[in-house]
Amino acid sequence: MSVRIIDLDQQRAKRRLRRRIARLRRRIDRRILATRQQTQRLGSWKTYVTAFPGSAMIGAFGVGLALSAGLGGRRLSRWLGLRLVRRTIDRASGQLWRDLAGIWADSAPEKSPGEDHG
Repeated sequence: MSVRIIDLDQQRAKRRLRRRIARLRRRIDRRILATRQQTQRLGSWKTYVTAFPGSAMIGAFGVGLALSAGLGGRRLSRWLGLRLVRRTIDRASGQLWRDLAGIWADSAPEKSPGEDHG
């Protein structure tokens, strides 16, 4: 009779462990999906044009000015165009790093009070 009691306890422990594993897998799947969506959003140029239309216009103007000056001999136009492009890239990269830091902070695992990981 003691063998049956041990078997029932083992079965209960197995069921609890399987439920916990299933919950963790679902949580991991949700985080992976959210990370993929954030990556696609951050990798899209449309995100930055929508968020910073003024900077996008200045950057486009700078690229056009630098290219047109590159074809001709106007140094001032080329310098101004390249400066506008650099400024736009600096602002966009700063925003990109802030977005990445936010995603990193959001993806940090939360530890439940009664849950031990491992």
